[in-house]
Amino acid sequence: MPITMQDVERTLSQEPVELAGGYTDRDSLLYAVAIGMGRDPLDAQELEYVCETMGDRVVPTAATVLSSTNEPAPVDADHIMLKMNFALMLHGEQRLQIHNPLPPAAETLVSNRTTGVYDKGADKGALLTSETAVKLTDGSPLYTLGTTMFFRGDGGFGGTSDGAPVPHTLPERKPDAICEMPGRRDQAMIYALCGDRNPLHRDPGIAKQAGFDIPILHGLCSYGMACHAVLKTMLDYDQTRMKGFDVRFSAPVLPGETQVVEMWQDDNVISFRVRLKERDLICINNGKCTIG
Repeated sequence: MPITMQDVERTLSQEPVELAGGYTDRDSLLYAVAIGMGRDPLDAQELEYVCETMGDRVVPTAATVLSSTNEPAPVDADHIMLKMNFALMLHGEQRLQIHNPLPPAAETLVSNRTTGVYDKGADKGALLTSETAVKLTDGSPLYTLGTTMFFRGDGGFGGTSDGAPVPHTLPERKPDAICEMPGRRDQAMIYALCGDRNPLHRDPGIAKQAGFDIPILHGLCSYGMACHAVLKTMLDYDQTRMKGFDVRFSAPVLPGETQVVEMWQDDNVISFRVRLKERDLICINNGKCTIG
């Protein structure tokens, strides 16, 4: 059954429910390894992210895998109300606001809410935006995640496209810096252990059913690799300077491909995009990293 405006209005009016969550240093260390840190076991700066005796730094984009809860959401949670066609869903955008540097391990409180449902038209699909807020149990805010999902088969329900997120505009000059991030053929296998077990990224048969010749890399793994590149190239590995990290996904990545991160800095904004070296294809666009 297609979604209706009544479904949308009910979803948007739902109050978020705060649930207990948390993670350990195993989770934050594994994430850093999964996005390519520690390949050089003598790189002192990267060891601060992957070896607890060397440091306690956490990659900011680890927020995307550290937001799980210890209890199930209520049965009337927002995402259950909307009868979207998840078979035709694409991850369109990812946003992150960092309120305080992430600790290596923490007990947290997590709340989720749907922030918008936008109708692009009967043949153009629908956008659903959501927000996950995470704080420590003492009430200190850690980070807020924002996500845009594109549902190709759910447009034309009578809504509006007004108010949908607007992508960040990149500078027109040549990049101020470029960083090549080599991928691993088995990278999706490692990243899946961070929590995203979608078989599309590991099972060749399911990948073929979805229209891909081979399993594709997780988009959020590429998101983390872009963050790794910005930390390495523009911030001297100082994660405490990063206040926000937003992207728009534009093409799938194959495991093992080299992701070339092109960056521009203007005051407290580092703009970036990611180009695949082997296919000269942009896989992440309209990137915006806010720094302090």
